[in-house]
Amino acid sequence: MHLFIMPEHEQVYMTSIRPLLVFDLDNAHFGVDATLVRESVWLPELTPIEEAPPYIVGMFSLRNQLVPVTDLNLRFGHPARSYSINDQVVVLEQDGLLMGLIVGEVREVIEVSQASVQPPPKFHVETNDNVSLIEGEVRVGDDIISLLDTNQLVRLPQSLAAAAMEHPTQHFCPEATPEQHTLFRARAKALMETFADEEGVRLALVVVELEGEYFGIELETVQEFCEINYRSPIPCCPPHILGAISLRGSLFTLLDLRTALNLPHATTSSNKVVVARLGEQMVGVSVDEVHDVVYLRQEELQAAPEVLRDQRGTEIKGTVHYAEKILVVLDLPALLAREEWIVNESV
Repeated sequence: MHLFIMPEHEQVYMTSIRPLLVFDLDNAHFGVDATLVRESVWLPELTPIEEAPPYIVGMFSLRNQLVPVTDLNLRFGHPARSYSINDQVVVLEQDGLLMGLIVGEVREVIEVSQASVQPPPKFHVETNDNVSLIEGEVRVGDDIISLLDTNQLVRLPQSLAAAAMEHPTQHFCPEATPEQHTLFRARAKALMETFADEEGVRLALVVVELEGEYFGIELETVQEFCEINYRSPIPCCPPHILGAISLRGSLFTLLDLRTALNLPHATTSSNKVVVARLGEQMVGVSVDEVHDVVYLRQEELQAAPEVLRDQRGTEIKGTVHYAEKILVVLDLPALLAREEWIVNESV
């Protein structure tokens, strides 16, 4: 056995630098020890936990390991907030214990010097019943980041056991739309999978309807489902660009796939939209209905008929039987990369 002794100056360097995972929550910036972060995932559907304190809002299965989830707003004593399809869960692991934290957005991993970390302001005397979750503050650029004490977050204080029965168990995110519930549930199911079991890797698809035809879009490209009541027209654009939509302050181009799929133009206007992420770009795709999320084994996916392959090429991944219909699986990035779909003209 060879024992490697790190040079003294390198030991000092390693202990003086702290890697932090930085995330946002309600316009505040927080950081946790990045070495204790197992992974971050999109918020899935959570199963309520009986006899849990109020801020433990549920749990999910992460590849056969149960992860309890903390709502930091409730943990800090703030009012409960509605969850968003864009929320994420940062999964911490310390001493074999797992805990998920619901956050607004994971920003980045940074390194800060230990000397730059300042103790947090003290507004009360700490007791066993009132433990601070903030272990320090650090300035990064124009932002002040609060460092969370992961030891306090992962372990459940014994003094809070009496508070466990103060809130009734309720369904997860009751204010969510049916389409949002479908996506939350699909995420939970995907996280539960081992992805490499004896049945092979599965392909997760969102099933949408256009003019009575069913199409599958890979779930990994889907950011969320939503409904819109207004779209702004964009002048001098081809008919497949329906306009621009605003979603929580962000503008997206709304596209109509019917032309590309040789379908007739819609006789009525649909307000259902699938928001997809294509690299760094977000687009909205107008659909008639969002029906389901399905998981297919690769061997279930059949080659597209020759006529479809001749017309669409790589834009069609294959077909599969679904609800007594033929589900056509689209390669959405390839479909939207058509040269004629790129608008680059001066008006």
